[in-house]
Amino acid sequence: MKTALLLLLLFLVNSGSAETFVPYTPDSLKKGDWVEIESVHYYPYIAPGIEEKVPWRAENIRRVIFKATVTDLNEHTLTLDYTLKNLYDCRNEAGKPGFYYFDSRYRQDFTFDHEKVGQRLLRVIYDRDSREVQTLDKQETIFSYSKNYVPFGVRQAGLSTYPETTLQDSLLLDKQLIPAAQTLLTGWQEEGMPRLAQNARIIDASFSLPPNTEFTCSHVNFDLSDDSTIHKKIFIAYPTEYKVGERVTLLLTPGDSITQDKERFATTHKRHYQGRGSEQNNIQYSFRRFADIYDPDMRSLNPITPDQVKKAFQTRDSLFQIALEKDFKHLDPYWRKVFERSEQYFEGMFVLEFYMRATDKQAWQESGLLDWQAPYFASVNPLIDFAYSLQKTGAATYYYFLYAYSIYKRQEFKSDNLCLNKQRKLSPQEEYSLNKQLFSGFPKYMTTGSTLQQLMHTNTLSEIEGDYNDFIRSCPDTSLTNLLKRTYDKLLPFETGKNIRESGLMIADSLHLVKGSDRKYILLFLSREQGLPAPNLQNALDCKKCLESEGLVSIVQLELYSKFQSNNTERVKPFKAISDLQIEELRRKGLGAVTILMREDGTILYRQFTGWRFDPKPALAIIQNDLNREDESFNDFLKGFKEGVLGTLLIAAIIGIAYYFRTKEKQKKERNRRRIRELELRAIRSQMNPHFIFNALSSIQNLINRSASQEANEYLIDFSRLLRKVLATSEKKLVPLSDEIEQLQLYLKLEQLRFPFSYSLTVDKNIEPDAIEIPGMLIQPFVENAVKHGIAPRGTGEIIIRLSLQDQLLTIDIIDDGPGIETEAEGGFGIRAISNEFEILKDLYNTEIGITIENRQKKESVSGCHVRLSIPL
Repeated sequence: MKTALLLLLLFLVNSGSAETFVPYTPDSLKKGDWVEIESVHYYPYIAPGIEEKVPWRAENIRRVIFKATVTDLNEHTLTLDYTLKNLYDCRNEAGKPGFYYFDSRYRQDFTFDHEKVGQRLLRVIYDRDSREVQTLDKQETIFSYSKNYVPFGVRQAGLSTYPETTLQDSLLLDKQLIPAAQTLLTGWQEEGMPRLAQNARIIDASFSLPPNTEFTCSHVNFDLSDDSTIHKKIFIAYPTEYKVGERVTLLLTPGDSITQDKERFATTHKRHYQGRGSEQNNIQYSFRRFADIYDPDMRSLNPITPDQVKKAFQTRDSLFQIALEKDFKHLDPYWRKVFERSEQYFEGMFVLEFYMRATDKQAWQESGLLDWQAPYFASVNPLIDFAYSLQKTGAATYYYFLYAYSIYKRQEFKSDNLCLNKQRKLSPQEEYSLNKQLFSGFPKYMTTGSTLQQLMHTNTLSEIEGDYNDFIRSCPDTSLTNLLKRTYDKLLPFETGKNIRESGLMIADSLHLVKGSDRKYILLFLSREQGLPAPNLQNALDCKKCLESEGLVSIVQLELYSKFQSNNTERVKPFKAISDLQIEELRRKGLGAVTILMREDGTILYRQFTGWRFDPKPALAIIQNDLNREDESFNDFLKGFKEGVLGTLLIAAIIGIAYYFRTKEKQKKERNRRRIRELELRAIRSQMNPHFIFNALSSIQNLINRSASQEANEYLIDFSRLLRKVLATSEKKLVPLSDEIEQLQLYLKLEQLRFPFSYSLTVDKNIEPDAIEIPGMLIQPFVENAVKHGIAPRGTGEIIIRLSLQDQLLTIDIIDDGPGIETEAEGGFGIRAISNEFEILKDLYNTEIGITIENRQKKESVSGCHVRLSIPL
């Protein structure tokens, strides 16, 4: 069997070819396909900044984004519906130190015509042969909105000088849209990109657009001994940070062609790039020459004085300007502004952070560093500058400044004389609500998202569930919601009531978990920081003494791990040395320090993920409360005994009645009929397995074609695990839900080799996957369908899988963000096979599995397909 599979894999590899771009044409369009069109108007540039007419600048520009979706097509005509997705308008006037600003994505912050967003503005029917417009059905297209006046800087001086705060405006959307709609098909080029009217362009589509940017870079992973050279051609619409491998992020602009100097890296381990777009990447990887304000001398100063900060700023600014004028004088104007803004936000954050820590706040106020008209405060525009922000440019940027400013504002509120209870800590809900009132637009979602990110680590997810759902539902920026979703999924296995085994941590195998008394506990602390801080050691010793004095040594097992030198083993007890493998595991999981209190069977009672400090007090308090709870075990026994007896009698009565009314002849016929149906079910699954295996092999083939031998080796191991699971369950009538979930995760991991999409798989906490059994290969075909129709046409996207349980009904939702499905389509082989399987299962077990398949755009403002399976248990 193994030999046959290896031969099949070698055949697929040798017969394959490298990935090539296949242009999409108007003849390729199908129902549900879409493109996004951006129409740009440039205002006269008055404010300092990017004066060139580039469509991604943030000031003195109006950008309107329309979405054109194929809603109908036949042999002769093609119908496209045009909707408004977003309108951004920002301009300033001579003599007024500020901007008039509007962005329809942040609806609650502006007054505008909400009904226009997402509604059809235009329906155009095209002739498929000539590609000309046949009919054009225009709706009411006047869009009215109110632009808010935003002064320069973080805080405005002299607000009364400019009493007007809003400016009413309106736009005839058809004038922006019709010229582009008329040329959409006639201007379609052979390379696959439609050429539109002046100041309009395609920025996204449900299918792959022709590459406009390329790069070659080497040694992109942490293992520098592996020459992982990557060459890619991609399409981007705006300047972007593009992650390459594990340790490289490139700053790309449309039209860039970047090549890494591989020889220089081999000799110096310094990254240097050549070609168009190289300057912004060279300054990024040279940033440490002038960006490190936290030198050893600065760190040793306690407290740091305003004069020392001023001197550090002068040195930093001087080095930065020399670098721009000498080494990076050809830097693209957009990226120049990005790095200049990053410097200003860094200095502003630095001032706020040290001011809030200072004991002599008067000295800081008198120094002028906290002057809101200082360059690092007055030269920035936080509501607009997220267009010029980078997340990783050294010590800190725009994001860190906003977070520091939100903390500063909360402290400022507490300094009010009307606030008596100044020491009371805000609850998670209060912090979240306060940030929502402090900010507007992108800064609001950034700071509330950061607050939720922190609260997830300090509180259980159930405590902030309402705020989390509110944020996911209301935030229009997927980069922020996806970050929060990843954190949620990362922490979900550590929730109260979960078992430490579900977390996947290697340390769980060393804890000697047993099924025993629920009054025995394990207190676990893991830290991947180098060295053992003295406070942690002292807290551990105090905790040990407390357990001894309270007589709890026999029921609380301390498991404390940190990174320290082996010769210190005797000096740092009760800590143990954490292995390098476990440190790497914590790094991959995004965990720094972990504190978990659990029962001796691994059931989690409490967890904490913040900072590096081991603080046992909350855990010890929980242990005392748990020991004092009422012992209900005997009552539970009596209740279970009564229910067990009644249940046994009821089952016996049913069996007796059934046996009485059934004759032996009917039993024989029923056995034969069921045997035939089981054989039919097995035949369906035997066809599904090769269908599934071929898709997985194709994913690995794709990786081998890119000469990534090490990754291919790792994923072949995953593939073999997947294959063993499929073969092991193919003969079974029912399989544990946990096996089906693991099989899905392995499959999606393999599919991610072909397409850089993201997925999330969440299981409600009231579900016990090991205790629930379902028919094997039941969910798989729908997930394959989501990859095939939702991910593959665009090469990216997101798949969401949710499992919930209510009233003994297991609900499985499979959601993608692709173009959706055609209602008249019959589906692929997997879907048809599953439909047949549903009928057989209903006949065999008298269990009807419910299924609904619908397009998300019918009920939501996004496209995609939503499949829901309902399985009675």
